This record gives sequence, structure tokens and C-alpha cells, in this order.
Amino acid sequence: MEIAETALLSGLIFFGARLVVQNFRVDGPSMHPTLADTQFLLVNKLAYIASTPARGDVVVFRSPRSPNEDLVKRVIALPGETIEIRDGFVYVGGLRLDESGYFPESSLPALAARTVPADAYFVMGDNRAHSRDSRSIGPIPRGAIVGRVWSVYWPPNAFGPLAGVSPTLEPAPQRAAAPATLAIGR
Repeated sequence: MEIAETALLSGLIFFGARLVVQNFRVDGPSMHPTLADTQFLLVNKLAYIASTPARGDVVVFRSPRSPNEDLVKRVIALPGETIEIRDGFVYVGGLRLDESGYFPESSLPALAARTVPADAYFVMGDNRAHSRDSRSIGPIPRGAIVGRVWSVYWPPNAFGPLAGVSPTLEPAPQRAAAPATLAIGR
């Protein structure tokens, strides 16, 4: 009888914990340098019960193109916001996104302005050149988000909570006015 009680209690604890936290493995370089290929993560599945994803959150979601595949990316634009990439930078609502805390480069290919649908999020990998994200698979429906990455637990040298670096929006730099041209008649 004690063995059955212990087994039942262990099962309840295990499945109860799985309702709150789930482990995931990073597959590929799309989140480098924030996350590395083959790292194991703990994801808080209850993070968005009483709130919504915020810009800068690193989330795990089910791929809209392959529901059996989970991906990990950073939230860049929120529902109803307009996003575009021009001059190598991401702009949200006309303001340039300062991503210097996790994305040191600024040579992104252009992306025409688009509005994120209601109840969806525009996500991108931190390693933009090697990321399959909303630029190619489209905005991610809120219902596809599994949870927010809470910590790395493997390998041991990377153990700890995920650093909370969030991008900020700043006014777009003013373009220099083109020099005036003078028409000289003959």
C-alpha cells in the first residue's frame, strides 16, 4: 500500500509540475548569443495566465507551419503594431528598436511595413541571419505560445535564469537632407 501511495504522490507531483514548468531543448543557432544550440531550458507555462507577452520576452511556441515543432524566439512587436525593417534596423510604429543589449549587428534586409494582427505577435531570433521567424512564417497567434523562457539548466556552465534584456523604442534618426541642387541654364 505504501508503494502505491508513493507512486501516486510522485505521479501527481510530476504531472503537476509539468502544468507549470516544461523543459525544452534549443535546436539550432537562431537565438545566438542569448541561447546556444543544444542548451536545455525551463519554460514557465503559466507566465501569461494573468498577463500578455511583452516586447523582449523570449518565448517558446508551436510553429504555425509544423504544429509538432516548438521554436524559441524573442517577441519584437505586439498585436496591432506596425513593424518594418529599413536601413538595416527594426522599426515598430515608426520608432527604431534599440536591440543593442542582445543584437549587436544592424544589417538586416528590408521588410515592408506590416501590421501585426490582433491576438498575434511578431517574433524574431537574435541571430537574424540564421533564424526562421515571423519574417518567413508570419505572426504567431497568442494561442500557439507555450510560455516564457525562465532559465537555462544545461549545460552546467550556462545554468541560471535568462537575463532580462528588453529592447526599447527610440525616435528614428533624422535623415540628412539631400544637398540642394542648382539648375544652371545654358
